[in-house]
Amino acid sequence: MIKLFRKIRYNLMSENKMGKYFKYAIGEILLVVIGILLALQINTWNQQRIEDKKEIELLTSLKEEFKYNLTSLDESIKVNNKVNQSCAALTQIIRLNSLEENPDLVDELLINIGAFNSFDAITGVSSEIVNSGKLSILKNGAIREQLGNWLTLIIDCEEDILFRSDNYTMNLMPFLMKRFPLANGELTKKLPFDKNNYLKTYKEKSPFRFNLPKEDLMEFENQVWHHKHNHDYVVINDLNLKDFILSTITMLEKELEKQ
Repeated sequence: MIKLFRKIRYNLMSENKMGKYFKYAIGEILLVVIGILLALQINTWNQQRIEDKKEIELLTSLKEEFKYNLTSLDESIKVNNKVNQSCAALTQIIRLNSLEENPDLVDELLINIGAFNSFDAITGVSSEIVNSGKLSILKNGAIREQLGNWLTLIIDCEEDILFRSDNYTMNLMPFLMKRFPLANGELTKKLPFDKNNYLKTYKEKSPFRFNLPKEDLMEFENQVWHHKHNHDYVVINDLNLKDFILSTITMLEKELEKQ
């Protein structure tokens, strides 16, 4: 093709047909420009196709990550609701001063209030997108903002989780250890991650009885209340996180439907 153009140009010049030659030269330039523009457009299309594919992959991975977190969070909410219920039941027994009448129930409730759960979000995909410069691949500005808010929200919730744990360890547990045979909890102890039942527990109840003078009843109630109070913050955070996750999954699904 190039040889053909050269031959035509040479013939026009040798025949001294300058007018036709200039028209031809302009046409040839236009053809070259058009060819370059087409090549650039094709390259742009290919680049866009690659970015669209990457975006779909990121959106799909995000959706899977948030769905996994939703399942994990639902389990955490279930466990933590039981803690709140046990705190309320134990408070009622304290106020009625009927601890001695329900020793087995008290043992069970003491174990329940210490079996709180901390939601540990999986953020591998979302953190990589935010921290590795892949955020620009996502065209939806609302989703980009949602990811930034998600990581910040998790960090904010960690403070309440640590406060609850520290209070339980430093305040409630020392109070209980001086007054209750906590080893009785071993009789029904079960760790959720012990899939193969490796755990070996006590077979008999403790020979000691709880020792709680009446003047300690109000402190006992306050200790349980304080634990529940701190625990409430974690529960509310979990419920807010659930709303956030559900809205994020909806956003991701709608964006994937557009692709």
